[in-house]
Amino acid sequence: MTEERQTPWTFSATSKHNSAMQDFTELTYTTSQHKDSTEACIKGDSSDLEKMQTDYNLLTIHS
Repeated sequence: MTEERQTPWTFSATSKHNSAMQDFTELTYTTSQHKDSTEACIKGDSSDLEKMQTDYNLLTIHS
């Protein structure tokens, strides 16, 4: 996969996955507007994932 094709994929990833992918590929993508690897963003992503899992579990229980 070329660098041009990798970069858009990382846009939809959580900041934790984005950081891991950049470490793995030894490529870095940052802009002054999108700094998503901060600790606050990582915690926010984790919180969002937990909420989504809870909502999903509630939906599947009531289905």
